[in-house]
Amino acid sequence: MGTTANFQVLRSAVIAASDADTWKKALLEWDVTSLEEHPTSDGVCVCGQTGLLWMYTIANEVNGAELYPIGSSCVEHFGRTDLNRRVDVLYKLAFVQAAANAGKAVEMTTEFFSRAALKFLFEEGAFTPDSYNYGDGANDYEFLLKMFGKRDKTTITSKQRYKIRKLVSDKIIPFVLADPRVV
Repeated sequence: MGTTANFQVLRSAVIAASDADTWKKALLEWDVTSLEEHPTSDGVCVCGQTGLLWMYTIANEVNGAELYPIGSSCVEHFGRTDLNRRVDVLYKLAFVQAAANAGKAVEMTTEFFSRAALKFLFEEGAFTPDSYNYGDGANDYEFLLKMFGKRDKTTITSKQRYKIRKLVSDKIIPFVLADPRVV
C-alpha cells in the first residue's frame, strides 16, 4: 500500500503508543474496537487528515492504549485483512443502527449485511438460544447465512422471509442498538 502525506504522523503515533519499537511489530498489537459517526464530517484523524465522517478507535491489545479518531484509510495502512474486515463490519452495523433509529426497514441485503457482519453478530452473541432455534443460536446464524447467500432471492419462501424479518427485528436490531462499539 502506498503512503499518504500523513503516513509518517500515523506511524509515529502508533509506534509511540505501542510496546513494539518498529512499525512492522507495532502493527500486530492493534485492533479496531469501535466506530463513531461525526455529525458534521469534521473529524480529524490522528494523522491530521480532516473531514472524517467515520471515526474508528483502535486499541492496543498489549498495553491497553487507544488511538482515536482513526480514519478507515489509516487502518488500511496497517495492511491487515482482519482490521479491514472489522472496519467493514462496524460500518455495516452503523447502517443497521441508523436505519433502526430512523424507523426504516433493515433488510437482509448488502446495504446492511455481509457474511463477515453475520459472523461477527454470531460470535458476539446476537443469536441467543431459544425454542425457535432449538436452543442453539448457531442455527439462526446458519439460516441467515444461507438466505443471504442465495443468488435468486425469489426462491426464498414466505415463511423464510418471515423468519428473516423476525431475526432482524428481534435479535439483530436490539443487539446492534445496545452495542457500545457503534456510536
